[in-house]
Formats: sequence, structure tokens, C-alpha cells
Amino acid sequence: MMTIKGRVWRFGDDLNTDVIHPPQFFSLDDEKVKRGLFHGLDPELQPSLRPGDVLVGGRNFGCGSSRETSVRSLRLNGIGALIAVDFARIFFRNCTNNGLPCLTLARAEDLKSLCAGGRVEVDTERALVTTDTGEEIPLEPPGAFVRRVWEAGGLLSLLPDARTGWGV
Repeated sequence: MMTIKGRVWRFGDDLNTDVIHPPQFFSLDDEKVKRGLFHGLDPELQPSLRPGDVLVGGRNFGCGSSRETSVRSLRLNGIGALIAVDFARIFFRNCTNNGLPCLTLARAEDLKSLCAGGRVEVDTERALVTTDTGEEIPLEPPGAFVRRVWEAGGLLSLLPDARTGWGV
């Protein structure tokens, strides 16, 4: 079971991958990629993030480019999970393949209960978010394979090791 605890960072609909991670921060240098997260939106946001923080958005979270740089930056910054009304499909797939949980609200109206700055606990096994006020918000249950990929830290971790023939 995966439980993620962190602060909520709220965003609206159609959060584009170029807003998540602007092209001028594309690099092989991890520190440059890390610093670029949300730089064009708010240069003060990235330094304020803490490991486990949870990004919350509305509809079409992660629309735009299929480049994985936005997901890489989210991972380098220790983002614990993403929660949204729905996700752009390729972004969801890129996040899952890289071990970053993307969870969909079971009821879109529950988005209003996830307040910026509030603390949440995300239980991926039970598909449930608990707010710091004790409110429980149901999520769409992810499939067993998707949860396994998240728990392994990404799809590549599930590939068999050439030396042993065993994956995670």
C-alpha cells in the first residue's frame, strides 16, 4: 500500500506541460530541470515545494506536449501525487511509467474540498484522500497493475534484471 502525505498546491483546468516545465529548462542537468518546475507561472513556487506535496488540478491536467520533461521535473522535486478531475492521457501514461501517482476524483465537485496549503493523506490502495479537517474524498480506484508500477517507482523497475531474470 502507498500512502502519500503532503501539502496541497492548487491549479485550474488545462494545466499545460509547458507551464508545468517550460522549454528553457530542458536539460540533462537534473538541477536545471528541477529549478524549472512552474518557473513561468510563479518562480517562487518551486523553492517552496517539499517532498510528498500533492498537486491538485481540474480538467485536462497535463495537456500539451508528450515530452517527459514535465514529469521528470515533478519527480526531481519530490511531488508525491497528482489529483485531478481528469488527466490528459499521454501525461497520465508518462507519470505512471515514471512511478508518479495520478489519481482522479470520483466526484468532480470534491475538488472544492482540496484547499491550497491544506495537508492531505492520499491512500492509493483505498483510493481515498483525507484532508487535514478529516474529510474523506473518494478517488477512482486505480487498477492493480497501475498501483504496482507506482509502488515499484516506475515501469522500468518491473522489467526483469538481466542477471537474475527477476523484476521487482
